[in-house]
Amino acid sequence: MEGRGSLRAIANLRKAPRVLLLVGGVLFLSGQALLAASFLQGTQGTVATIPPGPTWFFPYHIKVLGSSRMSGQFADLTGGVVNVYVFGETQYEWYAFIGLGQTLFSANGSSGTFAIDLPSSGTYYLVFAHGTGSEESRQEVRVSYRVAGIEPEFITVGSALIAPGIALVAVGLWIRERRHKRAASPT
Repeated sequence: MEGRGSLRAIANLRKAPRVLLLVGGVLFLSGQALLAASFLQGTQGTVATIPPGPTWFFPYHIKVLGSSRMSGQFADLTGGVVNVYVFGETQYEWYAFIGLGQTLFSANGSSGTFAIDLPSSGTYYLVFAHGTGSEESRQEVRVSYRVAGIEPEFITVGSALIAPGIALVAVGLWIRERRHKRAASPT
């Protein structure tokens, strides 16, 4: 019985370089994808629903590392008036709590475009709220926006996957090369 277990362990060791190469490659490529995704965040054509009532709004939460630029467009599907705001984190908390807050950007209309420079690292909020005359109706707002900047979570996770991926590939190649040298050398 013990002999069979040892044989299985030896057979599994033969597969180790392949497994290390495969896992390392997957980690490395996943990290690369997340790293690339961290440089451009946003949404295309989603619908923000603002429930009826003067205090309701719809926020998009945006995190950036370093200064960035956000641009986009919006359109109320029923033609109602929409207020568009961009807040920093503290200003958004005031807006969410009492309905007032200093904006970095504001616009209104039934449709339009917007562009704003986000001055530094931090959390920002793109907010859609009822405009004048639309407070008591449910509003469906089609929103597209892009942020040209670095999204911190993606870059952190992406970087954290790349390093172990490279290490596992290196160990797998080292083990494989060592086996080839042993097999090639005469005994």
